[in-house]
Amino acid sequence: MAILLNNDGQWHDQWRAAIKAHMPGRAVIEYPDTPDPDVIDYAMIWKHPAGDLERYPNLKAVFSLGSGVDYLDAFPALPDAPIFRLIDPNMAEDMALYTLYWTIHFQRLFGTYHAQQKNAEWARYPTPLAHDYKVAMLGLGAIGSHIAKALARNGFDVSGWSRSPKSVDGVKCVYGPDGLQAMLPEADVLICCLPFTKATYEFLDHAILSQLKRGAALINISRGAVINEDDLLKLLDSGHIGGAALDVFHTEPLPQSSRFWTHPNVHVTPHMSGATNPDTAVQIIAKELAGFENGIMPPYPYRRED
Repeated sequence: MAILLNNDGQWHDQWRAAIKAHMPGRAVIEYPDTPDPDVIDYAMIWKHPAGDLERYPNLKAVFSLGSGVDYLDAFPALPDAPIFRLIDPNMAEDMALYTLYWTIHFQRLFGTYHAQQKNAEWARYPTPLAHDYKVAMLGLGAIGSHIAKALARNGFDVSGWSRSPKSVDGVKCVYGPDGLQAMLPEADVLICCLPFTKATYEFLDHAILSQLKRGAALINISRGAVINEDDLLKLLDSGHIGGAALDVFHTEPLPQSSRFWTHPNVHVTPHMSGATNPDTAVQIIAKELAGFENGIMPPYPYRRED
């Protein structure tokens, strides 16, 4: 029997090496070279083609190589085998460091100082201490909670919003429409870590984003489609949103014609805030797969939204 491997066709040599190191003896078949579908009993996939998983009659379980579920939500049908999300603490910490970097960037006015440097201008401005700088986190799942706690440990005043009640150490947790309405006007920076689902498609539109105080910043490490990009650009143009660090976009790679590339108050990164590391990911999957074979379900099952 064998593992079907497809990381959107990328870095398969690294994934193979990690599987060899941490799952010795497991045969690996790379998609699309699957001459005998009967030999596939597990799949490790990311952005896999819809419908293909139904070809493998002996498929026992599917391990998605990331925490996002939007590509699975797009499948018209799912296999009978259970699907599990990957939550890698190393990836979560990488995203926390990315978010901390940009939070400090906006708190300490580093964009202003960079602009001054071009004109050899020496001027200093008062900046708030971390405990006076209010960070609002949208989404308190496994990754959002980790990031919120990391920011709180670094002294920031962190609030977190979710649709239902949550409790996160060091974080002021709010929920529901009333909690969101209370949190947004106080925020100096809004961090989006929402999952992309039908309910969150363009959730951050003009009506939501305009509730931020004038000059507040935005960091998006979720999915591009969670934001109405036209509304965001209008608020950036008006100065209502003072700056944005965007790692994800509706269309990726970001088209060269996009105004985000040239907007003076936007920082673009190419969806790299929390890349999956094959070695650490396979260590997690190897442990979960061994547990699964002994009747222990992995901790993060995928459930399709109704």
